[in-house]
Amino acid sequence: MKLKVARPTAMSVAGLYKSYRKGKLEVPVLKGVDLSVDEGSFTAIVGQSGSGKSTLLHLMGTLDAPDAGEINYRDQRIDHLPSKQLEKLRNTEFGLIFQFYHLLPELTTLENVLVPRMVQDGFFKYLRNKKQYTQRATELLELVGLTHRLTHKPSELSGGEMQRTAIARSLISNPSILLADEPTGNLDAENGAEVMETLHRLREQENLTLLMVTHDSELANKADNVIHLVNGVVAD
Repeated sequence: MKLKVARPTAMSVAGLYKSYRKGKLEVPVLKGVDLSVDEGSFTAIVGQSGSGKSTLLHLMGTLDAPDAGEINYRDQRIDHLPSKQLEKLRNTEFGLIFQFYHLLPELTTLENVLVPRMVQDGFFKYLRNKKQYTQRATELLELVGLTHRLTHKPSELSGGEMQRTAIARSLISNPSILLADEPTGNLDAENGAEVMETLHRLREQENLTLLMVTHDSELANKADNVIHLVNGVVAD
């Protein structure tokens, strides 16, 4: 009998609460969420619209702050860190993918992939390392099958090509964990399948932990672990 080797924990949250205000009305979204994500795993978060799954992902990606609870990355608490440290964490350890691609329309595919490095380094450091970064961006675009689109702008790309560009962009800083919020939600079935095949392949090649929010049960069933959110809590 082959024993299953326990993996270290990549991320975990404990007692996570989050509410939003609409005028005088307070709307609770997360109501005490506890979960952990294993290093190198593919974890899917599923739930109906309004269950809090995207809010949870945004909190774990430090794009927003919880009202209460803890967020830990590799056994280090991160939710209380200063904004500059959180920004560094997002730029170096986390790759973020969204349903909408957020590509800059005036830039080429290659330039869009390079944007995080431009922002992170500043003008002069980026220029010093531009050759190295461009090589990395080109390699990533080859991995997602877009070497023939390097000089094309977003208006010249299909939805699937734009999302694959966004995936390449999310990996330009060599992150350890990829946080994907409905990455196929804006795509038809064929393009969605291509994007998921790309994510699975890159997870292996880049040694990534993949945490994905999805409403698609078929996609979720391919994950190592599925977390069901119901009314802001993890269902048993």
